[in-house]
Order: sequence, then structure tokens, then C-alpha cells
Amino acid sequence: MNPASETLTPRLQDLETVRHFVDNMRRQGGRKLPSETKLVEQLGITRARLRGLLKVLEKEGLIWRHVGKGTFIGERSLTGEIESMSEVLSPPEAFEARLVHEPQLAALAAQRATPEHIADMRKCLDHMRQLSDFDQWAVWDERLHRTIAKAANNRLLLAIYDTIRESAPSGMRNIVTRAFSDSTRDESNNEHARIIEAIAAHDAKAAESAVRNHLRAVRQIIFSDI
Repeated sequence: MNPASETLTPRLQDLETVRHFVDNMRRQGGRKLPSETKLVEQLGITRARLRGLLKVLEKEGLIWRHVGKGTFIGERSLTGEIESMSEVLSPPEAFEARLVHEPQLAALAAQRATPEHIADMRKCLDHMRQLSDFDQWAVWDERLHRTIAKAANNRLLLAIYDTIRESAPSGMRNIVTRAFSDSTRDESNNEHARIIEAIAAHDAKAAESAVRNHLRAVRQIIFSDI
């Protein structure tokens, strides 16, 4: 064995020791590593070497570190950045998240909606059909979509819905306002009616398809010139 290999071997052994420790914690459901002080004691590795090894594992995506909070197992979560998401998302990216999430909510709503949910959906649509002011129409449109999300009866999925809607870039409303006309609002109302009737009929497949078609149509309206 040449001198270079001999000098690398202890480091590689220490790296495998830390990897094994992290893997065991992950298997046991752990999410956060002990402090550096405790790791040094448990693993018998110097603090300087430990920090270097943790950097290696971080590059491999096995751990991530948050200054002041500690070292966590797995890849870095974006949940801590939700509040600033609207500053980094593009309008098409934000809308794409709706297109992925909302059809599935509608399918669940078709299975779980109560008569009260359906009555509230129809109330929203009745208001929307009577309004000529876009801003007011948009308020009831949002209420309708959130009622569908609520009817899915899953609090985590509703929280994801709220996160997606609240993460929309600040300029999104201006894009939508410029794109919608009286005729496109009328067609959108008709699409909403098809969604509601599919949910009322407890037809999950039709409800999912109706929401997907509606959102695709809206995407074409608001992003056709972007």
C-alpha cells in the first residue's frame, strides 16, 4: 500500500462510520443528528474531522444543515421557505402546481362532499354568474375552488392547497385580470358548473377531468401571450 492510500484509509473509515450512524438514525425514524459535541463523543472522531465528513455527506444529499438549528437527515426541505416562495416562483410554475393538485382534490370531493358543500359551491357559482366586476368575480371564484378543496375532507391536502394559492407571485393577479374578458368569464362559469355537477353526482373521474380541463383552459387564457 502506498503512503497516499495509508493516509486516506482512516478518513474513509471515519466517513463510513458517520454514514452508518446517519443510516441507523434514518432507519429508526430520526430526523435530526445530535450536536457536534455529542457526535464527537459517540463516534470518537475529532471535531475538525467530523465537520469535514459532514460536508461530504451534505454534498451527497444525505444530510442538510441549518445554521442555528442543527443538522438534519435527508435532503433539505423547502417547508421553511414557504413564506418567501412567492418571491421566487414564476407565474407558470405557480399555476402548474394548481394543475397537479386540484384535480385530485376534486376527485376526493366527489366522494366526500356533503350536501352543504355542494350547496355552497352552487351559491358561489350563482354569484359569479351575476357579477360583471372581475375583482368581485375572482373573490367568489377563489371561494368556490376552496370549497371544493374543503370538501375533500383532508386537512393536510387543504393546507397544501392554501400554500399553493398563497405562494402565487405578486404579479399573478394583474396577469389574470388583463387576460380575462366577459366571454372568457362566461365560459369559465360553464366549466365550473360541470365541475359542481360531477361532484354532486359523486363521479370522481368526471370531477377530476372537469377541474383539469378547466385549469388547462385558464392556463391557455392567461399565459398565451407570455
